[in-house]
Amino acid sequence: MLALDQKQYEVISQYVKLLKIVEEGFGYINEQYRQEKHDAGDRMLGDILIAFSQFEMANQTLMTAFGEEVLYEIQMFKSIIEIIEELEVNFYHEDWKKDIILSKLIPAFNSWSILMRAKFEPYLLH
Repeated sequence: MLALDQKQYEVISQYVKLLKIVEEGFGYINEQYRQEKHDAGDRMLGDILIAFSQFEMANQTLMTAFGEEVLYEIQMFKSIIEIIEELEVNFYHEDWKKDIILSKLIPAFNSWSILMRAKFEPYLLH
């Protein structure tokens, strides 16, 4: 296991916290969309999209610190960004937007989040 300096520890700690917050946010969106409360779900989605820009910035730091060890996970994140791009194209078509979020974006994020937490939570236990 790589020895972390304080800055790297803080980045990982904040990253894992953000993963959990986004997971909770997606749970809220899922519930709101299933209840046909699209406006509430869309507001949360806006916050989540901001979080994705934070993930992108942090991914640069992680690549510098961990290199090849996180390459697969960073590439997986790029596939999530592709889903977001598909979402942006279809954002004003409610049915397609809902389908992309519920059947593609949330499952892809949850799978990626599990991998990222499994990789980084052990560093936080030391």
